[in-house]
Amino acid sequence: MRDETDDGRKARDAAQRVIAVCDTVAELTRVGQDVFVNDTRSQWAVEMGLIRIGEGTNRIPANVLEQFAGQPWRSIVGMRNFAAHQYDDLDPRRVWRTATQDVPALRNYLVDIVLPGLPGHDG
Repeated sequence: MRDETDDGRKARDAAQRVIAVCDTVAELTRVGQDVFVNDTRSQWAVEMGLIRIGEGTNRIPANVLEQFAGQPWRSIVGMRNFAAHQYDDLDPRRVWRTATQDVPALRNYLVDIVLPGLPGHDG
């Protein structure tokens, strides 16, 4: 069985990395929806951000994720898989909605709920 502090460290590291990617996605969407849906570079950059968010989420130990049911963890990893493997089918407006609604909600949840709920949280 894993040491709880080891899982806590892994979860904290992964969550902090996901938060950083969420911040980058926020920067990338400052261009506005009209520019975004017509700019392949912005779309691809945000899609890579979604992939990184899914990868980071996947690095949070399952027993830790189970303690925080306020996010659809499977869907987050599923979006990563979809962005990585079905990129031809990604609708820019769906990516926009995910980036501007779901990603900020995930970031806030990680900052406000997950990180404070992990062992060793120092404020």
